[in-house]
Amino acid sequence: MENVFLTTTQWSNVNPAEGQAREDNLRDEGLWGGLIRNGASLQKFHGTRESGLSLIHKLMSNTRKPLDIQDQIVEQRMTLLETNAGKCINEELIAQEKRFKEKVESLEKRLQEAVKTQDGQMSRIFIQEQEKAQNEQEKAEAGMKLLVELHAVEVKKREAREREEEARRSDKAVIAVATKDIAITAHITGVFTSYKTRGRLIFDIDNHEEFESDTIEITINYRLNLLSSIRVYTKRFREVFDAGIDDTNYIVLNGVLYRCKSSTPIRVGSQEFVIFRKG
Repeated sequence: MENVFLTTTQWSNVNPAEGQAREDNLRDEGLWGGLIRNGASLQKFHGTRESGLSLIHKLMSNTRKPLDIQDQIVEQRMTLLETNAGKCINEELIAQEKRFKEKVESLEKRLQEAVKTQDGQMSRIFIQEQEKAQNEQEKAEAGMKLLVELHAVEVKKREAREREEEARRSDKAVIAVATKDIAITAHITGVFTSYKTRGRLIFDIDNHEEFESDTIEITINYRLNLLSSIRVYTKRFREVFDAGIDDTNYIVLNGVLYRCKSSTPIRVGSQEFVIFRKG
């Protein structure tokens, strides 16, 4: 509200004392008092270019702030009906609909009484008033219906955006396995084997906090260019991955293939991680 100017005009058409009295009256709580109490200011516009530019310059020096409804729709991704303003409008429409419905019912009773007494003039008046009340009731109902329809459309759009964002986020996902978890004891039969360990699903590799997330169980599959059975005992990460098999190491998680494209680990904090990327 500190960015709001409540501007008075027509000062040239009243004497200064009368104009000031009127302006002071506007400060009452029932008029602009609540706005002023929350930071808005009263400003005079004298009808000249200089006066208008002066007001504009005062506004330009203020710090821009978004309205609550802008923040709620853009940043918090609320629908109009979910915003504070939307709720206020909907509550007012509900109150109007109830008020006019009661008025229609009251007028109907009075109309029936006028019909019984054969008071044609009052009957016509009640019919006209009833039609007006019904029109207002229908407007309120239409407003509520419109808000609900807009809400449904906006929810669908929001869900579609969220699915698209999740798809983009998922496309960037990698699996990070700490090198300490790649030391293995395994039996290799023929040219193919695999072993279970722990890893992390990382959606933003530049966000180091994600490397501190909970681990999940994964299975690393790898191929060796050997034709006979080989027994491998507790080998360190580099012994396995530097053996020229890094491009054939892969993980399948939720039906998605992740390959180890490089045996060079990355360091995050005090740990080193091997990265498996999609495809």
